[in-house]
Amino acid sequence: MATLSARNCTPPTESGPQPQTSYEATPLQPDHVNPQAPSPTGWTGVDGGSVFFRRHFDGGAGVWVGSDGRAYRILETPPVDPCLPAVLQDAGAQLKLYTVTDVALNSNVCAGKGYRTRNPDECAPPTSHFYEGKAVIIPGCWMPDGGFNDGGGDTPCFTASCTTGAVGVCAHWGYLPNQEWDGGPPLARLFQACVRAARADYNGDGESFTCQGTYVDFVDGHGIQTQDTFDGGLPPMLFEAAWNEHGALPFGVTPSGESCLRPRYTPAPLSRIRGAPGAWMKASYDCQQPGDAGTPLKNYFDAGVPFLLLTQTWKNDYCVTDTGPGGGLRTHCPACNGEPLGPRTCHGGSCASSPQP
Repeated sequence: MATLSARNCTPPTESGPQPQTSYEATPLQPDHVNPQAPSPTGWTGVDGGSVFFRRHFDGGAGVWVGSDGRAYRILETPPVDPCLPAVLQDAGAQLKLYTVTDVALNSNVCAGKGYRTRNPDECAPPTSHFYEGKAVIIPGCWMPDGGFNDGGGDTPCFTASCTTGAVGVCAHWGYLPNQEWDGGPPLARLFQACVRAARADYNGDGESFTCQGTYVDFVDGHGIQTQDTFDGGLPPMLFEAAWNEHGALPFGVTPSGESCLRPRYTPAPLSRIRGAPGAWMKASYDCQQPGDAGTPLKNYFDAGVPFLLLTQTWKNDYCVTDTGPGGGLRTHCPACNGEPLGPRTCHGGSCASSPQP
């Protein structure tokens, strides 16, 4: 619902909390469009690896040993997230916020990190730095091979994510895996699908194909996140992919009728994008949603199509090297410079439109 940005990409918002309402988007302030996070948690251990905790989280303050063998102090930091989607708040859901401190270093692992509400007409916390340095705790953990352990049974675990990590932003967008209610949406499955989509983990193997700050629009079948329409000069967004908890699904079509997805940002060869296990498809910039391009994406859910999330995105630029035309794709993401249509700044290179595969 809120539009969030990577730190240093947009000016802070100073407005206070506001009720979530429907309104027309304006230039440079698109509603619901969410910059993405390639990292699951937004922080790593001192060895550069992802950290999770091999225990159930009981909600209490204390010191917990991470998967890297280091001790971390976890402390709840009120108040709760004020900007959950209305459908979640109406059901009584809450998202608590925490600080996670490396005990030996006496440092907050999320220091200097925090998403910010970009649109002043959306719900915004009391200060522009409300989320900075804070984390969310969710049951379950992501394995190095991209698989998800829900933390149940004989292998308990939980994850601490900065609000800039994919886990943190998916929880903020309303996909809370530990909060279900009778007749409510399958939040545990939606959460896993959201993390795949937020990271552009098309293959469901943990490899991300997005850059920090790339904008996409999420649509689910339960009214938690809804499709945007753009007025005032912004170009229409383009269909990207359908998702479930295993990765991207064969839903889009090429002009010749092949199943496909539209890559969001691919510094790697397109041949590395396969889609979810068992769901072969072609990665193509000609990919589009089936049927009429003007059909609201929610209609596909209404028709009973069995997947959890759809995404759409603007066509983002990639970077070429200084070798001129024909130069290779850069192997890392360009730096975000506040452009509303995604990251474009190329250090040591120049920006170019995505090539046709």
